[in-house]
Amino acid sequence: MAKMGRPKSDAPKQHTLSVRVTDSELQELREYADSHGMTITQLLHTGIKVLLQTPDAEVQNLFP
Repeated sequence: MAKMGRPKSDAPKQHTLSVRVTDSELQELREYADSHGMTITQLLHTGIKVLLQTPDAEVQNLFP
C-alpha cells in the first residue's frame, strides 16, 4: 500500500519566528493580505525576499 499524506518538501521549513505587533499593525497586515489574496505568512515571506533583493542604500532610506 502506498504512503498517504503530503509529499516531503525539497526545502522543509524547520524554523519558527515570532514577532509581536500592535493591534493596528496586525489589522494593516490582514487588510493588505486579504486585498492581495494572500496569507499573512505569504505576505511576510514576500516582504523578506523584497528586502533581501533591495540594495542596502535604498533599505537605509526606509528606516530613518
